[in-house]
Amino acid sequence: MSPQSNLLSRFLTRLAAIIAVLVGVSLPIGYSLVAYHDLSESLIFKAQIKAHAQEDLITTLPETWMYAENRIQGILTREPVVLSNQQIQIFDQHGTLISTSGSEITGSKIQRSYPLYDIDQVVGQVVVISSLSEYIYNTIGVALIGIVLGILVLLVMHFIPIRALRKISDELYEEKERAEITLHSISDAVLRTDAEERLLYLNPAAVKMLGQTLPELQGKKVSEILNFKDKATDSAIKSALQEALHSKTESSCDGRTMLDIPNNIKIAVEERATPIIDSHGRLSGGVLCLRDVTIAREYLERRSWEATHDSLTGLVNRREFENRIAEAIDKAHANDQRYVLCYMDLDHFKVVNDSCGHPAGDELLLQLTRIMHAQVRESDTLARLGGDEFGLLLEGCDTEHGGFIANELLSTVEEFQFFWEKQVYTVGISIGLTTITSRSFNANEILGEADSACYWAKEQGRHRVCVFQASDMDLAARRSETGWVGRINSALKDNRFVLYHQTYRSLNKDAESRLHLEVLLRMVSESGELILPARFLPAAERYNLITEIDRWVINKVFSGFHTLLTAHSYTALMVNINLSGASINSLNSLQFIKDKIAEFNIDPKALCFEVTETVAVKHLRAAIEFINECKKIGIKFALDDFGTGTSSFGYLKNLPVDYLKIDGGFVQNLEKDPVDRAMTETINRIGHIMGKKTIAEFAENQSIINILDDMGVDFAQGYGICLPTPLFTDGEHVLHNENKEEG
Repeated sequence: MSPQSNLLSRFLTRLAAIIAVLVGVSLPIGYSLVAYHDLSESLIFKAQIKAHAQEDLITTLPETWMYAENRIQGILTREPVVLSNQQIQIFDQHGTLISTSGSEITGSKIQRSYPLYDIDQVVGQVVVISSLSEYIYNTIGVALIGIVLGILVLLVMHFIPIRALRKISDELYEEKERAEITLHSISDAVLRTDAEERLLYLNPAAVKMLGQTLPELQGKKVSEILNFKDKATDSAIKSALQEALHSKTESSCDGRTMLDIPNNIKIAVEERATPIIDSHGRLSGGVLCLRDVTIAREYLERRSWEATHDSLTGLVNRREFENRIAEAIDKAHANDQRYVLCYMDLDHFKVVNDSCGHPAGDELLLQLTRIMHAQVRESDTLARLGGDEFGLLLEGCDTEHGGFIANELLSTVEEFQFFWEKQVYTVGISIGLTTITSRSFNANEILGEADSACYWAKEQGRHRVCVFQASDMDLAARRSETGWVGRINSALKDNRFVLYHQTYRSLNKDAESRLHLEVLLRMVSESGELILPARFLPAAERYNLITEIDRWVINKVFSGFHTLLTAHSYTALMVNINLSGASINSLNSLQFIKDKIAEFNIDPKALCFEVTETVAVKHLRAAIEFINECKKIGIKFALDDFGTGTSSFGYLKNLPVDYLKIDGGFVQNLEKDPVDRAMTETINRIGHIMGKKTIAEFAENQSIINILDDMGVDFAQGYGICLPTPLFTDGEHVLHNENKEEG
């Protein structure tokens, strides 16, 4: 039992004894006082009645009334009668006993008198005497009852409330002990203050973190003890505790807080502060919890760095380079700023790598990275795009200046000699150059231009700079796409499109029970060849045919929707249909969808439209409005190819989608590439935090599926789950012909 509990028990025992004594004493005392008073009053009243009765006799015989014994006795025997323990005596004015009625009273007695008047002159008195024996017996009886009641009160107050209070006290003590043990056990530093921010308590972790004990710091304000700084600016910032005490709500830091501790050491901390509010709603103090996240934050920063940088050279990787290109395009659109992009491919690197081995190849790349990095400005971005390919983004640069820097790199690499095991090797470099202006479209297009220019540099003899000219290099591609326009129109006219589908596998037992299938589009050539969408969709998008194709797909799926329901009657169905940016931007696309839903009596809750991240970001406002309008009628939405665009997570917060499809470029290599694996994990985790289901594309084998399952991804899609198969029976003959040709 706790000392506090013992103290409380002793206090309550004494209190119970005092109350018991008061009950035992007050009852007989109270009774005796009341009973004595009542007896006295009754005797006075009886003496008064008898006196008034004698006054008639006195008035009739004023001189001789005292000798009329018989008449006096007759008056005394009248009501109220004399009781067995009472005696009435009549005295004259000289105190001489004249008459007596009743037995003589012995022992303890009480008497009361009342004067006899002859008109207004006192001529004697009536004395009524009563025995106190009955009064004494009754008082003793009441005293015994009081003692019994006192004992009962003592027992009741001792055994019932004290036990209950002792139990409550013990529980509170145990709870306090558990809380203190918990605070002593946890690794987080915990500080408790009063409402004025003065320190009242430190747990051992806080003592260890601050290097000072509670007696040294008690009573000081937390703002005087803790020195918080912003990691990015190194400026002083307020503690979360100050905000919590001011707002009377929980508060936390923004993830950039650094804390100065003794010996000039700074540690990264997470702050969580909670105000303490009493039962009257008044602020009585606060609790500040500090967690040392130095190692965790360094780990996250390292992982973040690894996700954006090449592990061998330390340069930014292709994904980050594409992000920076996209940022450059945005700046070019905003303020007409110019950039130059160089795509660089080493010549004869394979000779060194094959003849000397991969360690030599790695060392060659490291040395070349250092000499190339020395030739560019701090504001420029040098990246390793993969293998022996590099990229260079020159900020605030025109073609002439960019060409000068590219030729400087060309000369530097030409002069470079690589020594390995007493052998000397030289390499060259082919550089493709293009500009980023306000007319530039997206990162892939710009990177493709520079890549094409690099290709031409190699074609023209290697180790040279080639500037991209749209009129020369894009012409063949545009002519090819123009040829597709007629074929697409012919396929639409002849109904030579077919639909395939691919189902998902649920990896989460708590995920929804619906069967998900994605509708895939194929075009059938006039000769019966099955043409994949990657070949004809770019032309359809460029020449504004994609909306018509989208509507063909929607009409085809909706018209056969009930056939799909019948074929999959064993489970609920969710059908995913891809939509283009043109359809999202089209003013009447939404009405077309609603009309088709009504025409074919489709349950909108069984539909899910997919838009790519690139399309959604490019048409952000239109995408948000379109998605919200569709969701009003129950249609779900999935964001496809997530992770390929710039600032993916920033845009994700604004897009009200239900599913997040992790780009297959990350998934297909996650067995071997730790960066791709980390990106997949990050996208899945953030998707779940935002309340979205995640779908991993390109799940090509069971090993990848198992990894995705371990990550907690909700669904997997790919050849390891299901090969594309015809959605309706009219596509089966195409599949048969395709298989026949392959055989």
